[in-house]
Amino acid sequence: MMRTLKGSIGHPVLMVNKPCSLGKHFTRTPLMPPSRSVLLDPSGNKRSAQNLGQVLSLQSYFQFAKTSDQFRDKPAAAHYRELSFGFFGEVGGLLSALKKGSRDQLTESNPTVVAEELGDALWYLVNLSALCDVSVEQLGRAALAWLREYFAETVKTPPKMTFRVFDGITSLHHDKLVRKGAQSLRAFACSSGELLARSFIEMRKLPPATRDRQLGGLLGQIALVSGTYRLSFGTLAAQNLFKIADRWPGANPVAHVLEPRGEVHEQFPTKMTITFVERKIAGRTFVLQQMHTLNIGDPLTDNNHRADGYRYHDVFHLAYAAHLGWSPVMRALLKLKRKSDPKTDENEDGARAIIIEEGIATWIFNHARHHRNYADVKEGRLEYALLKQVRSMLSDFEVANLPLWQWERAILSGFTVFRQLLTNRGGVVEADLLRHTLTYLSPDPSNPP
Repeated sequence: MMRTLKGSIGHPVLMVNKPCSLGKHFTRTPLMPPSRSVLLDPSGNKRSAQNLGQVLSLQSYFQFAKTSDQFRDKPAAAHYRELSFGFFGEVGGLLSALKKGSRDQLTESNPTVVAEELGDALWYLVNLSALCDVSVEQLGRAALAWLREYFAETVKTPPKMTFRVFDGITSLHHDKLVRKGAQSLRAFACSSGELLARSFIEMRKLPPATRDRQLGGLLGQIALVSGTYRLSFGTLAAQNLFKIADRWPGANPVAHVLEPRGEVHEQFPTKMTITFVERKIAGRTFVLQQMHTLNIGDPLTDNNHRADGYRYHDVFHLAYAAHLGWSPVMRALLKLKRKSDPKTDENEDGARAIIIEEGIATWIFNHARHHRNYADVKEGRLEYALLKQVRSMLSDFEVANLPLWQWERAILSGFTVFRQLLTNRGGVVEADLLRHTLTYLSPDPSNPP
């Protein structure tokens, strides 16, 4: 169970060594910009994807989706290239996933894979259409016209362009769609290739009606494939919005805070100031951690034939504590296991949780080594597949439902401080669990760089 906490950014303050008590900071629901309030019902509670899909309009979807366009600052031609390549990539990903689904026994079910891939393709298409001066209303009307023609129906324009309108059409023809399943997928791939073949300049030179028809036809084909797999177009569009909010929260996101468990004396301090001390003993380089001048944990080396800085990896656990309020490793080091609650002590703070956290930290570290320790990775750009894998590894733990953007912030923050520790051969680090910050305060005064 989680509650929400309004995150804030500020300068480090003096360390106060007291248990983390967040009660007065809890708010009932996150504050959201208007484009994102569509995720909430009139009472301010989070909607389900099925509920949102019943009422979601194309306009509301686009207003939300465009806020997560990571390419919008590029020149128009480069922006178009990224969006068109991305769209084609999602269509290719859909075909590849379906192939793997029929070959492998351990893959996700076809409808689950199709829903995510189509949702991502939809995202690219609406943003690409807007770049080509095709409004989302024009796109929807053209898509409906394409579907009506495909099923030899009379063209009708609904009063409001919602995803439910598309579901209404495809559900009437499901048997036909199933019979033509493979044919529909081939046609969708072919149409996507035709889009990719055109440059931005070539697309802009097309007559407006031709642009509408080509892009609208692609939207109609997304609805067609959705109906083939008995998926609600509205639901998969809504799921895509929740995915966006999970990964790209927009400005001033609201940090999710885990529900406290255990007694007051078993909680993390609101601030933790730890000194990482690097020493050479008998030709080997060790790192010690100190809190209040007392050593915590064992001295660490790189455990590798080649020096790579892994001796400082406990800073990643400190980052998880700061940004997520979670770290079985830090609980063990600080003797803060929640033993007053036997189930929590065993299942959340026990050996299995510690091993998994260490595994995650090591796996990410090995990935980061090949990417300059994420020195060039900006927030919002860390590999989505990596974040999804982290979540899957923690599906049975209290952090299972924390948003991916919060995990990304914890990971990147940890590596920012890690690089400073490595450069300065140690230093003083502060984790603020109220502000969700990890800060490198100063080099280790006893070991100047």
